[in-house]
Amino acid sequence: MADDKKNVGQPDRNLISFKEKYEFDYAARQLQKQFPGETKQDVKEALTDAAKKVSPSEGREKIMRQARKNLRD
Repeated sequence: MADDKKNVGQPDRNLISFKEKYEFDYAARQLQKQFPGETKQDVKEALTDAAKKVSPSEGREKIMRQARKNLRD
């Protein structure tokens, strides 16, 4: 089915879909690069906790900021 050309708007590239494994894994890899001393499991837990505190509709950057704060604490 073709895209509806009349339905245009802000793309969702600034969001993280936690239902899509590849999007979650991408965000986790980005955090892992910033915190190389942390385990993958710790990074994923920080990201999941951040998503519970910050609504996913508020955007990728707010979730990533909260996850970085979780990893520092």
